[in-house]
Amino acid sequence: MVDNIKTAIREMCKAHKYGRLGMADDLGMSIDQFHNHLYQKCGSRFFTIQELERMEDFSGTSYLAEYFAARSGKLLVDMPLPESVDKVELYDIELLVAATAGDLASAKMRATADGVIDNSERKMLSDLFSKKLRHQIHGFMGFLALYGAGVSDQAVDFFVATNRKGDAPSVQLGTSGAPIL
Repeated sequence: MVDNIKTAIREMCKAHKYGRLGMADDLGMSIDQFHNHLYQKCGSRFFTIQELERMEDFSGTSYLAEYFAARSGKLLVDMPLPESVDKVELYDIELLVAATAGDLASAKMRATADGVIDNSERKMLSDLFSKKLRHQIHGFMGFLALYGAGVSDQAVDFFVATNRKGDAPSVQLGTSGAPIL
């Protein structure tokens, strides 16, 4: 999970074929200019949204979208393309869900072994839970797409909300003691 914008940029640079140097070059910058923008040195501004979007495109990742989703207390889920989903892919997704659920269960057992869940354990459990949920929603959307339900980005909105004031009380987890995503 991407927790800040600079982490998203670092991850996009790692995913770029030629790393940070290649990313800077693709943006038409020298590596010094790139660093000045990243660290806001020498009077340089931070990257524009358009530059960040181009970085995401160049890297072929969704780290920027992950950052913005996390910043808004939302969960980013891959939407399957109807023409790319078949029963074999759905089976693979279900295996990912089961494997992630197993990882989450094992992590819960380790985290509660001492009777207390600390901050690092809470973050790990929350990340595993988010991963499981993403795989599960992706599988469900793939299932709908496979059987012609007409799933598109606009057809169904899935959001996991935090305890922000604008959220419905039924999805607020803050008072339940459950981890807030």
